[in-house]
Amino acid sequence: MDSCQIGIVWPEPVQDGHRAELQAFVAQRVRLDIESVRRDPEPEQNITLALVEGLARDPENGRAARRLAERGARAVAYGCTSGSYVLGPSGDAAITDQMATASGVPATTTSSAVVQALQTLGAESVAVLSPHIDALNERLRAYLEASGFRVAAMVGLNLSCDIEAVDPAETREIVESRVNRLDADAIFISCTGMRTAEVIGDMEASLGKPVITANQATLWHVSQLAGVGMSRPERGRLLAASAL
Repeated sequence: MDSCQIGIVWPEPVQDGHRAELQAFVAQRVRLDIESVRRDPEPEQNITLALVEGLARDPENGRAARRLAERGARAVAYGCTSGSYVLGPSGDAAITDQMATASGVPATTTSSAVVQALQTLGAESVAVLSPHIDALNERLRAYLEASGFRVAAMVGLNLSCDIEAVDPAETREIVESRVNRLDADAIFISCTGMRTAEVIGDMEASLGKPVITANQATLWHVSQLAGVGMSRPERGRLLAASAL
């Protein structure tokens, strides 16, 4: 298959670290385009429930998706876990509909992608690591349960800023020592700000079960919608068998 372009709607100005982490999950024949909802840097704000609810309701999400489609994206995804689960499955679906209507191409969100990924891997129960505050983690638990999964564990780091500063080695240690449960079919690491690409393979080898991460699932699902596989076996089981 010829190469194709996919688009990510990013709720904040894109940093080099964000771009590098996303690109680490992209197959060679896929071109990644990222469009910020808010292009101008704003004073840093703590990640609160009210802030994230505002992201979910932002009318600019659709306009950002349209710009990606105009530049050639075959499918688009909203790259924010909390912003897509915070209003529940109906709020998540509203973001997808908004982007699809505005862009004219298939659309998804990080939370929808995670649900699809867990279903594809046959997971019924999931243990979760989230960097966010408890008010958001409660919404994530409710979203996953409403989507048909049992949450075997929910470990929150209660960070309200600087999520990108969490070292991948620390993430791995937390997952292996505090998050994993024998009765969890899979591990989910929430938040597109978490850096996981370099440790996901080692975590899966150590735990003996799939590890789904926000960016991994997002890029996998949007590529499926675009009609192109994302085979990157070193980035987890989800991408090991995803070539179309």
